[in-house]
Amino acid sequence: MRVKLRALLNSRGITQAELAQATVIRPSTISQLCNNIAVGFKFSHLELICRFLKCDLNDILEL
Repeated sequence: MRVKLRALLNSRGITQAELAQATVIRPSTISQLCNNIAVGFKFSHLELICRFLKCDLNDILEL
């Protein structure tokens, strides 16, 4: 599974820090997702990210 969060943030001009602040997800967690080094993730985090970015999981995750 690949996380496409960095590309999505870049295309929308949103920084990792802005996403972390808006979703109240730790910056280190956002960084791990953006760098594709997260071993696992909380579904609640993905939901918060999708709501903030107004996207669905297919925009963030790739199998």
